[in-house]
Amino acid sequence: MKKLLLVAAVFCVHLAFAQESGQEKIYRTTEVDSKPDLKEGMYTLMMFVSDNFKYPEIKNKKVIVFTSFIIEPDGKMTDKKAFYVSAKDLISSDVVKIQTEEEKAADAKAFESMKTEAARVLAMFDKTWIPATVGGKPVRCLYNYPINFNIE
Repeated sequence: MKKLLLVAAVFCVHLAFAQESGQEKIYRTTEVDSKPDLKEGMYTLMMFVSDNFKYPEIKNKKVIVFTSFIIEPDGKMTDKKAFYVSAKDLISSDVVKIQTEEEKAADAKAFESMKTEAARVLAMFDKTWIPATVGGKPVRCLYNYPINFNIE
C-alpha cells in the first residue's frame, strides 16, 4: 500500500509541474528579434523622467537608478519597479572624501527616496510601446532602463 501511495504521489507531483502557467514567457531584450521601442522614440521617456522627477537633497553625485518593467504584447508597460541605486562622487578622483556616519545615513535615505521616486514617475508614464517580437509575433519583454543623474 505504501508503494502504491508513493507512486501515486510521484505521479501527482509530475502532473502538477507539467501544468502550463497562465502567463506567457517573459523574454529578455537579448532573446528577441526586435526590441521594444516607443512610437515617439526613447527620447520621450527620457524627457518625461527629466520633467517629472523630484530630486533629493544631495550634492556632487553621479547617480544611476536601475529600473525595469515589462512591455506586454499589446504595448502596455507592467510590473514597473526601481530596484537598485549606484552613486559616485562628482569630485576629482584625486580628492579623498571621508563621509561621516550621518552623511552616509543621509545619502542612503536619499538613494532610497530616489528609488521610490523613480517608481512613482514610471507609474505615471502611460505611452504605448511597439512590443518586442519573436518570429514576427509580439511577445512579453523585460526592459531594463537606467535613469542617470549628475547632481551638482
